[in-house]
Amino acid sequence: MKDAATDVKRCPVCGKELELQKKSYAMGSALFTNRFHVDIYACPRCGRVELFAAEQDLVTCPVCGTAHPAQEKCAICSLNAVLDGKYGR
Repeated sequence: MKDAATDVKRCPVCGKELELQKKSYAMGSALFTNRFHVDIYACPRCGRVELFAAEQDLVTCPVCGTAHPAQEKCAICSLNAVLDGKYGR
């Protein structure tokens, strides 16, 4: 639940303002380059956890050109390092 005017995220159970616990958490396997990212919020009063679609904070890898979240390493380059360059781009 969000307050439209202030963009404050509130707990749907108790109404307390939610606190950001993890920004842009990747959902799914690291093998997928187009993973869905969420911001994880928790209520300090009742402990309820809520997921919201993450705000886009993508960067472009200077090596392969793949877009990925700023908080993560490039999945394509990581796979290429492990597989000795055999993973397609």
